[in-house]
Amino acid sequence: MVLILLFRMRLQIIIPVINEADNLRRLLPYLLDELNGRGGITVADGCSQDDTEEVVRRAGRVHYLACSQPGRSRQMNEAAARYNHADDVYYFVHADTRPPRGFYTDIRRSVADGVPMGCYRFRFDSESPLLAINAFFTRFGGLACRGGDQSLFVARSAWEELGGYNGDMDIMEDYEIIQRAWKQEIPFRVIPRDITVSARKYEANSWVKVQLANLRVFRMYKRGAAQAQMVAEYERRLKRR
Repeated sequence: MVLILLFRMRLQIIIPVINEADNLRRLLPYLLDELNGRGGITVADGCSQDDTEEVVRRAGRVHYLACSQPGRSRQMNEAAARYNHADDVYYFVHADTRPPRGFYTDIRRSVADGVPMGCYRFRFDSESPLLAINAFFTRFGGLACRGGDQSLFVARSAWEELGGYNGDMDIMEDYEIIQRAWKQEIPFRVIPRDITVSARKYEANSWVKVQLANLRVFRMYKRGAAQAQMVAEYERRLKRR
């Protein structure tokens, strides 16, 4: 069974975006080279105003999912619905990250080991010692050490058991699906390698401001705050870049 899985697994990479054309120009060729025909890539657009669609079309061998249900959880669910083979593994990647070389093999091994869900640790594309501290804690198992930048993978069997992302969520959707997986005792692994994450949010604001915003919204989430309140709080505290 393991040998069959190792041979058949198709990694379906899903990238939820809004106005990420510049990052996609660099990321898509890299992912296509690493994937090497062993799966597919879908860019799920949240109504971008830049030339995201053109960049995707030019990349070739990448499916573009036009905006229909804006919101990252809904974009990812809609993209995942395109793939319905029993051996599919969904891999959710943010446009401003870069998975390590060999990510296909890493995920294949995890699923073959009976661990159908997980993520990477991360490191920032910055030499900041403060960001190095942030990155260090992503090797641990607590919910506060997780996040979408770590690129979640989910085998189809686990995806069906979970019912996908909560489509009513506009923020913290990655935390919520991981919590449900833990409650349902779905095995979860933090692969001991690093995905590279952009430090642009910290550069546009500051380490302190981002940390305080993250802490505030995480606490709101744990208390069951409304989605609109959390989104408003996050946007009030931080500038986008």
